[in-house]
Amino acid sequence: MREEINRDLYEILSVDRSATKEEIKHAYRKRAREIHPDVAPDDPEAENKFKELSFAYEILSDDKKRRDYDMYGLDGLRRDTGLDFSGFTSFHDLIDMFFGGGFRDPFVSRTRTNVGVRGRDIEDEVEVALSEVLTGTEKEIEVSRYSICRECDGTGMMPGTHLSKCSVCGGTGQVSSRRESFFGTIISSSTCAECKGTGRVITEKCSRCGGEGRIRVNEKLRVSIPPGVETGDRLLINGKGDDGLNGGRSGNLYVTVMVREEPAFRRAERDLFTDIDVSMVDAALGTEIDIQTLNGNKKLKIPAGTQPSEVIRVKGEGVPRRGGGRRGDILVSVNVVVPKKLSGEERKILEKFRKLRG
Repeated sequence: MREEINRDLYEILSVDRSATKEEIKHAYRKRAREIHPDVAPDDPEAENKFKELSFAYEILSDDKKRRDYDMYGLDGLRRDTGLDFSGFTSFHDLIDMFFGGGFRDPFVSRTRTNVGVRGRDIEDEVEVALSEVLTGTEKEIEVSRYSICRECDGTGMMPGTHLSKCSVCGGTGQVSSRRESFFGTIISSSTCAECKGTGRVITEKCSRCGGEGRIRVNEKLRVSIPPGVETGDRLLINGKGDDGLNGGRSGNLYVTVMVREEPAFRRAERDLFTDIDVSMVDAALGTEIDIQTLNGNKKLKIPAGTQPSEVIRVKGEGVPRRGGGRRGDILVSVNVVVPKKLSGEERKILEKFRKLRG
């Protein structure tokens, strides 16, 4: 197979190795008029032949690439492209890599509309409750995106119709203009605005999409929310952006997660922080109270002698890491409440307590 890769580019163009750039250009144009896919639509090998011809011209019309090719063969192209040819077993595979999968004519604008165009990525948001972060959940969202028109299957043409040769450029995809200057007549070419360089135009546009090949739709999607997500996390849904044009692949949908805050908690990664009020008597003597968790209320023991702002850890009642796993903790900060006013009896008791404490 290696022999097939080392095809002679001069032989493809039918020129000698000493041929000038003008001779190479002339040979290319002459051969292209014979084998171009638009000229020979009945030849199943027309596109491959044209790829070979365009590839040979692309290399031999460039002085540096031609010099590297003359010295090292196709392996010399690594110097200009940085491409690795070692894994290719056929000449056409190499050409497809070089041209990105589609043929191109060096004398026609590179912006051909018959080349697949990838769809645009789109974004949306989804809101989840903090409690839903524990195990993950599913949410339904509605996105606005461009979808392939099912009436014309993305061609932009009414079913049963076909493309016709562009009347402006005569099917070449290029229009020429002439102007006189001090140096003489200047002829310039540009991409045909009517057919955008394809040489073909739609004779009858699809009534549903107006010839665009896509329509805007509102689509409802189910989004899987993994456990442990945080606000700002982005979920990737492949292929649910805008559909591509001319066979190009669809873009992606990126969904930004917004976790709805719970007033009782402050979150720091896997841990949750909360505050509770405890009377100075309960803090001194110890007690048991109910605290709120994401799974409902839970009994919390307040040890005797608990100090103001002391933190009590409730293990395993926080949130899991992204994707699931062991949950973090709830950290309870104790606020010891001192009464601002005392009754006469309360004051007597505290005065006695103070004497007892020395």
